[in-house]
Amino acid sequence: MSNRTPAHAATPRKVLFLEQYYYPEGWGGAQFPRDVTIDWARSGYEVVVVCGAEQYAQAVAGDGADPRQSGVRIRRVPALIGGDVRRRKVLRQMWFLIAALPAMVFGRRPDVLVTQTNPPVTVLLTAMVSWLLRCPYVIIAQDLYPEVIFAHGMLSSRGLAARLLTVLFRRAYVKAAAVVSLGPRMTSRLTEKGVAAQRICEISNWATGDLRVVRGPGNELRRSWDLEGKVVAVYSGNLGIAHDCETLLRAMAAASSIAPQLRLVFIGGGTRSDEARALVRELGLQATVLFKPFVPFELLPHTYGLADISVVTLLPGFDGLVVPSKLFGNMARCVPTLYIGPPGSDVDIYLRESGGGLSLANGDADAAARGLTLCVSDPERLAELGAAAGRFYEQRLKRELALDQYRRLLRRCVPADGPMST
Repeated sequence: MSNRTPAHAATPRKVLFLEQYYYPEGWGGAQFPRDVTIDWARSGYEVVVVCGAEQYAQAVAGDGADPRQSGVRIRRVPALIGGDVRRRKVLRQMWFLIAALPAMVFGRRPDVLVTQTNPPVTVLLTAMVSWLLRCPYVIIAQDLYPEVIFAHGMLSSRGLAARLLTVLFRRAYVKAAAVVSLGPRMTSRLTEKGVAAQRICEISNWATGDLRVVRGPGNELRRSWDLEGKVVAVYSGNLGIAHDCETLLRAMAAASSIAPQLRLVFIGGGTRSDEARALVRELGLQATVLFKPFVPFELLPHTYGLADISVVTLLPGFDGLVVPSKLFGNMARCVPTLYIGPPGSDVDIYLRESGGGLSLANGDADAAARGLTLCVSDPERLAELGAAAGRFYEQRLKRELALDQYRRLLRRCVPADGPMST
């Protein structure tokens, strides 16, 4: 019997990954597909990423590995219009889908298609191309659609358009070879959509960037932002439609009268930033609440080192639809989390299981104020919460564990003895 490997086995399995924003990209959400595709390429797969030519956030030098050095091929679709990518967002998304289609269809047929939910309609495009090419596809559900659209209030869940979107997205999710869920509550939402349990693979996001934490006199932000000697709660990242800024700010109003050394710092921006600024003025919090822009990548350890406690919020109705990735950044760096949001959400579940923070309900400003003043009244308790978060992250959520799950998921969708692409 010959031990020779068949000639066709030398051709690696082809993975085609669709994502609008990819390397080089400063937006944090783009780090997950970068890490996954690099790992798949290093595992012997032919990985092709179809992405846009524009950046959502400006990348900086040294911000992670170049996927091309690991063998990932990047096919960029041309931009339709110039200027700020946050303007004419829907037009840019639709153009990306149109321009990405030829890049997906022509060339060697992929063995599997993979898409994240950015932009949302990539899910429908991937399902259509999968049907055309007769190959399986995987959805990495960073958010769940169209439910997020309904929860945002961008479109009523009643009416013909809503019913059509619900049917189309449901079919796309149900027909996927696998759907990646970010947590237990999202898994239950997917089950409600009709996705079979055996097709759901629960893989959390992980902490991205430099995991060091710079505290004390060496922290550049504490010095330059005049926060030396202050106790600081940090909200870092997008402050968008899914996030509760009102409960947090009313809690800060109550807490600052008890603990005058307490400060709340918003780092970043988002659609709710103006609303938050207006409420700060209304509550007279200008001296205790600071708004700062995103900081350069190399200052990330200083951002986390600034936080005595980090804040994560979510509005009612978004549980299981959105899982804020800032939670995993906090846990990896042993920073305790103050969560304000619906009970039973994935953030709530992770915090209760880990003991890595405080989980409080929307609207309960008094309880949130007590949580904020804990930074001043019981720093030892705060340190215990942070240590518990770090242990849980290492045991359950760290990057290496997630990437191993993604490797096993791909092997399941494209088995070694399955048909090769032609």
